[in-house]
Amino acid sequence: VQHDANHGAASKRPWINDLLGFGTDLIGSNKWNWMAQHWTHHAYTNHQDKDPDSFSSEPMFAFNDYPPGHPKKKWFHKFQGAYFLFMLGFYWLSTVFNPQVIDLRHAGAQYVGIQMENDFIVKRRKVAVAFRIMYMFLNIYCPLANNGFSLKTAGVIFLMGVSESLMLSLLFSLSHNFENSDRDPTADFKKTGEPVCWFKSQVETSSTYGGFISGCLTGGLNFQVEHHLFPRMSSAWYPYIAPTVREVCKKHGVKYAYYPWILQNLVSTFSYMHKAGTGSNWELKPLSGRA
Repeated sequence: VQHDANHGAASKRPWINDLLGFGTDLIGSNKWNWMAQHWTHHAYTNHQDKDPDSFSSEPMFAFNDYPPGHPKKKWFHKFQGAYFLFMLGFYWLSTVFNPQVIDLRHAGAQYVGIQMENDFIVKRRKVAVAFRIMYMFLNIYCPLANNGFSLKTAGVIFLMGVSESLMLSLLFSLSHNFENSDRDPTADFKKTGEPVCWFKSQVETSSTYGGFISGCLTGGLNFQVEHHLFPRMSSAWYPYIAPTVREVCKKHGVKYAYYPWILQNLVSTFSYMHKAGTGSNWELKPLSGRA
C-alpha cells in the first residue's frame, strides 16, 4: 500500500496518497527517506554510481557486477552467493536504527547530488523522529516491558525483523539482479554518444514474475517491468497491461525478462550474485568451434 501511495498511485487524491504513504513508518522505515532513495532508484535503475539500491549494500556484498580489480570488489564477494540472503535478514536492523531519520539527509540521494537541505525536508524532521520513536516504543519497548527482558522476547522481536527484512529486501533484490540484466544502461551512450532510451533501460534492468495471484500477494511488486514503465499507475492494473507490454517489447527488440514462477527468478538472482561476486561474467569464454 505504501509503495503505491508514495508513487502517487493509490488514489487520485494527493492527501490520501500522503496519508497511506506513512505505512512505511509503521513498518520501521521512513516515508521521506524511502522516497528519496526509491525515486532516485527509478531515475537511474542499475546505474552503478547513481542508483542507491545498487550500491547501498556495499561493502558487505555487491549487487553491481564490478570487473576484476575494481576497488569496490572485495575478496569476500566471491562467497556472496552463499551469504547475501543471510545479510538481507539484517535489513530491518539497519533501517530501524538508521540515524538518517533524524535529519532526513538520505546518504544515497545526497551521493548522486540531490539537495536534501530544503524547507520541505526540514519541516518534516520532527514528524519523522516522532514516528520512529512510536515504532520503537510499540515494537521493541512494549514487548520487553510486558514480558521482561529475556532471550526469548528479544528473539521474537528479532524474528519479526528478519521476517520483515526478507519479505521486503528479497523481493526488491530479485527484481533487478538476475542473469542477463542490463548492468549499465548508459553503455551505448559511452560508446557511440547515442542518447539512452529511458523506457528501454527500465525494461532491460527489471524483471516480472508470476501473474495476477503473485500481484495480489506482493502488492504488484512482481510486475517490476510494468511498474518501472508506469510508476504512477496503480499496481492493480499491471496484470492487465503486462501482455501488451511484452508484445511491444518483442516488436521493438527490447529484452523483457519474465519468469513464470518466483522460484525461477530467485534461482536466477542467486546465480547472478555468485557470478557478480566471483567476476566470472568478465572471463573470456573459450571458443565453441561452431561457426
